[in-house]
Amino acid sequence: MSQAHIDNEDTIVRMPEFSKEAVEYTVPDNTTSSSPEKKPTRIEAIRESMKPALLYVVSTAQFLDIVNGASVAVALLPIAKDLKFTTSEAIWIINAYTIAFAGLLLISGRLGDLFGHRRVFLFGLFWFALWSLVVSFSTSPIMFVMARVLQGMGAANTVPSAMALIATNYPPGPARSKAFGVFGAFGGMGAVTGILLAGGLISSIGWPWIFRISSIAAFLLWPLGFLAIPVIPPKAEKPKIDFIGATMATLGVTGVVFYISSGVDYGWASAKTLPVFLISIALLFAFVFVESKVASPIMPLRVWKYRTFSASVILAFVQMAMMQGVIFYSNMVFQEVYGWSSIKTAVGFLVHSLLAVVVFTVMGRIMPRLRLKPLILVGLVLRCGTALMFSFVDENTPYMRLPFPAFVLHVFGIGFTMLPLQVTAVRDAENKDQGLVGAIYNTGLQLGAPFGLAVLNVIAISANGNEPSTGHGNPALMKGYRNAFYGIIAFGPAVASTKKAESKDLESGESATQEEQIVTVTAPENGEPVAFESDVSTISSKQEYSLEKKHQV
Repeated sequence: MSQAHIDNEDTIVRMPEFSKEAVEYTVPDNTTSSSPEKKPTRIEAIRESMKPALLYVVSTAQFLDIVNGASVAVALLPIAKDLKFTTSEAIWIINAYTIAFAGLLLISGRLGDLFGHRRVFLFGLFWFALWSLVVSFSTSPIMFVMARVLQGMGAANTVPSAMALIATNYPPGPARSKAFGVFGAFGGMGAVTGILLAGGLISSIGWPWIFRISSIAAFLLWPLGFLAIPVIPPKAEKPKIDFIGATMATLGVTGVVFYISSGVDYGWASAKTLPVFLISIALLFAFVFVESKVASPIMPLRVWKYRTFSASVILAFVQMAMMQGVIFYSNMVFQEVYGWSSIKTAVGFLVHSLLAVVVFTVMGRIMPRLRLKPLILVGLVLRCGTALMFSFVDENTPYMRLPFPAFVLHVFGIGFTMLPLQVTAVRDAENKDQGLVGAIYNTGLQLGAPFGLAVLNVIAISANGNEPSTGHGNPALMKGYRNAFYGIIAFGPAVASTKKAESKDLESGESATQEEQIVTVTAPENGEPVAFESDVSTISSKQEYSLEKKHQV
């Protein structure tokens, strides 16, 4: 960059860099020399060379979180049998992790904004690894449930910080879209890999190795994250934490997730669930009120004013309900209607897992050139088509005739919907809010999954009545499963109506092209041009490009 000489005044130019933070360049009057560069230490040199691994570190952490959730769903019966869970207690094999994870997302995301996403991510990854190991050595239901709660707390610290690290280290446009494409590919692969892993391990060395493998992988990933994630200097001012708001938010979200997850088993109006739900709703309303009054809120209400954020959260909620429904009930079709074993069921999902890696990676590369609203609509149609195809399955239907092509459609449908929503959720947020935005978005996902299953379970159970679910084959259950697939299709109009209501937001978040252009700023006096290369989306975002000056440049 050529030096601009300006009499008696300095010119300050800000431009976006890799970390998305504005970097100030000050051109002092009559200055011709610069201070010598400090030679980086060995650890700094290693960290610089490891930067490209950041994306794969945070994506693998999300992969491990999702693998755990999916694999435990398959291993539920063996775990319950070995540890002697009662029928009423077995629900906590899954819910202990889910409730802790969803309940702490908001506070952990905000802590990342205040104290640094690197710190929160690395702490969460270590905590997740430690308690995954403890879970694998459980000898009683209470030990298993408590360890799962603590494991979920670790996962809650990794996911929103992972999204924030991507958003703050990759500039808007093609770079960020490709990064989120890779991130989404790992997530989609994890959902089905968990089923595959569980099936193989249960049939061979046992369910404890589900957690031991996760623990080993997380411990190995930790030093890579320590080196690959850039170190950000701590803030000069000590961050203030809204403890009252954090407590209200955590208890409120936890209670809602508990109600949705437990309602089918305990009853929606039972003394065990309804009071918890009512108290949780009251806490959430009080939380919003408190956040509008306190000086340093845990959830600044300004985040809901970001153009594409609220639309993305609502759509993600419904889309996750649909996805969880397809994964769960296709699994039930394989095991009950077809009478397949766990390992054969896992192989049946293999096409879903492998194709997800390809589709999500490609989508990350081409998404910046596409309009998001039509893309989401096409994905919605494909996902409804998946549910429709499964609704025609019976015990005599060959796998290659309907389930296989249905899975192909489903992977494309997820890629066309979830990946654009992931990008638009964080697109307009400032760096100081990235962790919170990622946390709220993931909370929407976590609420959508049990909500979808709760609604669909009611539909299936009402049709199947007293038909037993043995896990070893009962084709008569297909009647209820078919109605559940119809329910998934019915979620489609809900998404479409939401999309129509939020169309303005989604439209403003779209980027049909990301054309590179040069912005030239000409300094006065000597008239030398200073050129900066950026892209359309970067320039149009207020926080991405700013020019501050004491004189008009």
